[in-house]
Amino acid sequence: MTTPMIVWDNRLADAVPVASSTASGAAINLADFRPYTNWTPSTLPATVTVDCATAKSVDNLGVFNHNLFAGACTIEVRGSTDNFVASDVLVSTYTPAANTNFIRTFTSASYRYWRVRITGTTAPTLSIVAIGTSLPLEIGVPFGFDPLQRTVFGSTNTSEQGLPLGKSVLFEQWSQSINLGFVTNTWLRNTFLPAWKAHLRGSPFLFAFDNTTYPTEIYLVESDGNLNTPTVAPDYSGLSFNVKGVALP
Repeated sequence: MTTPMIVWDNRLADAVPVASSTASGAAINLADFRPYTNWTPSTLPATVTVDCATAKSVDNLGVFNHNLFAGACTIEVRGSTDNFVASDVLVSTYTPAANTNFIRTFTSASYRYWRVRITGTTAPTLSIVAIGTSLPLEIGVPFGFDPLQRTVFGSTNTSEQGLPLGKSVLFEQWSQSINLGFVTNTWLRNTFLPAWKAHLRGSPFLFAFDNTTYPTEIYLVESDGNLNTPTVAPDYSGLSFNVKGVALP
């Protein structure tokens, strides 16, 4: 079992990404963490490249809402020092075994130019692609955390006599409190709080409860904007915040 992981940092958001081809959507859609905006290349292999201006690190690939498996596709993460003229380094490669969401971690590498390359038989459609520095939580969530909780949103139907006739289900929501009892003040101030201010407090992000044991249980969530960090010892604080998103299928 691994500690929970947040994915929010994205090199594709450092500048306007350039796609080798586009059939629909735009490459910038991959970086906005919105599941309803997409990019589809017109031909394969296809690439999306970004110039980060300076060398920046990447240690994970997060993909949400895709059909890479249906197109028999492989997705690669590549780095370069010269915009892929003589320098073209394969950092990670992955061939999904299903069209489920995933986060793949790998040894951190730092390059100015980053590229996502897709090969396969049929051009895929992707909504969210994040290549950046992951945010593992410093400790695991306590017992009582519910990775499969869900609440139905919809309308309830009853007869004139008040008998239940079933529900019209719109979707199921997953919501949890991420409650860490003991984190170091150093990690809280230097690692978590900058991520909170930069992204987590106002934008969606990917959350993996245990990416080793349950690699397909990836949620796209948002916080409610409340962050609690009570002091529990001279060098330690608590950390709690609430997240919600669509429940797993």
